[in-house]
Amino acid sequence: MTKKKLLPILFFCIYKSIAFANALPASFNKNDSIPTITARPFIFENAFRNDTTIQDPTVLARFYTTEVGIIKIETGKLIACDASDMHCRVVFTELFPKGEFPVQLAIVKGEPGEYEYVAYSRILFSDKPVKKWVYAFSAGEAFREPSDTISRFRCAFVGDMGMQSTVIADSAANNLFVKKSHLEWGEIFVDRFKRTGEKAFIHFFDKHNLVSISTFFNPCYASYIGYDDKGKPCRLLLDPGNFQIMRSMF
Repeated sequence: MTKKKLLPILFFCIYKSIAFANALPASFNKNDSIPTITARPFIFENAFRNDTTIQDPTVLARFYTTEVGIIKIETGKLIACDASDMHCRVVFTELFPKGEFPVQLAIVKGEPGEYEYVAYSRILFSDKPVKKWVYAFSAGEAFREPSDTISRFRCAFVGDMGMQSTVIADSAANNLFVKKSHLEWGEIFVDRFKRTGEKAFIHFFDKHNLVSISTFFNPCYASYIGYDDKGKPCRLLLDPGNFQIMRSMF
C-alpha cells in the first residue's frame, strides 16, 4: 500500500481517537481508566468495581460484582435485618429515595474449589460519587465512640443462625410480609438457598418485593449511607463484618 493511500486511513484513525477522548465524561482520568475514589474507607467502592486487579489498602482480598435485581422502594423507609427479626426491626432514620433501584453484591473471589462469599451488599440509588460515608441508624439508636480500634463498634443486627438470611425491605413490603405463614418464610429464607445455591435474590409478592441475602458467617452488620456532593443518599451499604476495617481508614 502506498503512502498516498495510507494518509486517509491515518487521518481517520486520529480523528476517531480525538472524538473518543472528547466524548469521555469529565470525571474520566485519561491517564487512569479507574476514577479516583475520595470517600474513605475506599474498600466500600473498590469492592464493587468488578476489577480483580484492584489493590485496596484496607483488606487483602479480591472481589467481583453481581447484580441481584431491582428493589422497589415505596415509602423511602427501609429496614435491614436478619430474617428472624423482621417483626421487631424498626426503620432507618434516613428517608431514602423512592423508586426502583439495583441491588448489588461484592463477592470475595476465591481460588478454584473455594467457597465464594458475600463481602458487601448495597442499594445503588445513583451512580454519583460518594463524598462521605456515615453509619445508618434506626430510631432510638445514638452515636457512640468505639472503644476499640475497629470501625464496627455496633451491630445493626445479630443473626441467630436460624434462617441465615439477611433482609432489605421497604417498610410497606415488610409490614405485609410479616403476616405470611411460617412455611412461606422457611421456603424463602432457608429452603431456596439450600435448593439453588444462590447468594441473593429478589422475592416478589402482592405487588411488592424484598431482598434476601444468604449469610455466610454469623452476621454482625454495620450499615452505612453514602452521600453525594449534594448531601443526598446515593448508596446504602451493608457490611457483614468479614473484614475488620480500622478506624484510621475512615
